[in-house]
Amino acid sequence: MTRLATPKYEENVPETVYGYVSAKSQGGVPMPQATDLSSARPFHAGDDDLARAKEHARAAGLTVTAESRLGFAVSGTPAAYEQLTTGRIVSYEVRQRTEMQRVRDVTHLDIIGDRQPEALGIGAAPREDAIEAVALEQPRIAMHVLPVSADPPTVAGFHLTLPDDVARLLNAGPAHDAGETGHGVQVAMVDTGQFAHPFFAAHHYDVAPAVTVVAGTKPTEDPVGHGTGESANIFAVAPGARLRPYRASNPKGDLVAAMAGFMRAKSDRPQIMTNSWGGDGPFPPDGPPSQPDIMAALEIQDALDHGIVVVFSAGNGQFSIEPQVPGVLAAGGAFVGPTGALRASDYASGYVSPWFQGVVVPTVCGLVGMLPRAQYLMLPVPPGCEIDVEESSPDPHDPSFDRTAKNDGWAEFSGTSAAAPQLAGAVAVLLGARPELTSAQVVEALSSTTVDVTTGRNAFGNQARQGHDDATGAGLVDVSAALDFVLARFA
Repeated sequence: MTRLATPKYEENVPETVYGYVSAKSQGGVPMPQATDLSSARPFHAGDDDLARAKEHARAAGLTVTAESRLGFAVSGTPAAYEQLTTGRIVSYEVRQRTEMQRVRDVTHLDIIGDRQPEALGIGAAPREDAIEAVALEQPRIAMHVLPVSADPPTVAGFHLTLPDDVARLLNAGPAHDAGETGHGVQVAMVDTGQFAHPFFAAHHYDVAPAVTVVAGTKPTEDPVGHGTGESANIFAVAPGARLRPYRASNPKGDLVAAMAGFMRAKSDRPQIMTNSWGGDGPFPPDGPPSQPDIMAALEIQDALDHGIVVVFSAGNGQFSIEPQVPGVLAAGGAFVGPTGALRASDYASGYVSPWFQGVVVPTVCGLVGMLPRAQYLMLPVPPGCEIDVEESSPDPHDPSFDRTAKNDGWAEFSGTSAAAPQLAGAVAVLLGARPELTSAQVVEALSSTTVDVTTGRNAFGNQARQGHDDATGAGLVDVSAALDFVLARFA
């Protein structure tokens, strides 16, 4: 966001700060000033400039945690950033809608000083011409141990269980019966962590060892439970896929290094990247995308340029740039109730993009619950984690709870965080059958074969109607119909 008014700065700066360094673009336009985000290639840096930029950042005391042809993610002390930029790191609070519709103040960081640009979260390295800008990582929001059972508890109240209910409602069964399970397709998921819940082993799901990008954290831990729980949605649709988890959270579970995780995952060249996180800006926005948003969008576009299918959650009432990047498969929400009636989820975001012409968020929908808490899918989580405790507790705005125990390793939740990995599973089924498919062909297949959603409103109040709309996009994904489409169309 552009600095319209000076925030109330504080000195609440963490010991370790995560950021991004943009190296000098060969195309002549600095990455933060990009206006055309349709390709990342013009913003690739030359080998010499990239090497000099990394050398200068390391000399200041920063650690390079991930890199691409555009720049690199870094971490280090505030003093290291201050040495690189000659500015000063300060904090300010932004009131945001966060996990599970809670509203709280979220700490953001800025670089201030006489030689620093006016854009929030952006700094300059005045003495190093190989560096275009230094961006501080913006906080992202997850879109939402005792012996633990591999089987979900039996509780009262309507909810869906995995894998059967999700596979049935997304019509994945016929594809599975035909042997199309996404076998061996690599699905990277950047999130809060991946706990070795017995649910995954009991179903013989293929989960690679997790990778962490935050120093001092264990890849096998997931303090929140978000990454563990939502990843189960991939396997409900593509039981043969291979999950490659990346932890981008700090010891508390906050997603402090989401873009670093994204870049690290991208460098491993998976076929699919699913991301159940994003920002929370005002809608409609008060101006064009911020410079940090532009830089993040170009890193996402770079993944698309490399042929990776990129999935992002549309948001749970949030507005952010990630699902709007042209070519991204944006995951919205549709709700199937106990009678089988289908409607738009009033928990899920949906809108016509004000920043990219012709882009509607979402592209298609997965299964998402309803307000106030979207308690819809029974998902495996680390016992006693934040979600395990919170979903089993009454909320001030909603006295209901999921009737599970606070430390049993199971919780009811959903959000577009669930829809994104469901769509990633659908993509894995298609790529398992036709590995040569492009991202555009995958999106075409999923969008052309959906179940139309014609009733209900989404979180932004947009009405679902016959045909494509800005509440649910093209509609609810039909996995087997999309598979038939690609087998006939791209034979």
